[in-house]
Amino acid sequence: MDPFDRSYEVMKHIKKLKELMHENMSQTLNGVNLTGPQGMIVRLLFRFGPQKISDIKERMGLSMSTVSGILDRLERDNVISREKSETDKRVILIHLTEDFKKTSTKAFTQMEALWSDKLNRATDTEIKTILEALSILERLMSQKNDEGDTP
Repeated sequence: MDPFDRSYEVMKHIKKLKELMHENMSQTLNGVNLTGPQGMIVRLLFRFGPQKISDIKERMGLSMSTVSGILDRLERDNVISREKSETDKRVILIHLTEDFKKTSTKAFTQMEALWSDKLNRATDTEIKTILEALSILERLMSQKNDEGDTP
């Protein structure tokens, strides 16, 4: 297979996976109007509870400015609130608002169950292979090209 065909096949699979992920999330989170990155942050907060912005940044693998922008929009839409830590008043924790939790907990629980169900169909070896392949792809995509530019 020539290099163009290889890259085309990889891109085709990524596009299809993105479509399938979007379709699954749209069905499960119907009525919860969040972008993909917003949904990932909300999922983190549902799963791990209140988080520092720096912890969200690390878990998401995004820049601080990107996370701040997403959080600003979530706060504007009354999805999250920023509150000082009880133990260290210098630390701001990101919380899901009670109103949002009341209206969205069921949808996010269903989404977790859907993803778990789908991935539990894979063997441990398959999951390991998927994670290794994704890690390799991430490494390759983050490398500079021959001209020294990042894509």
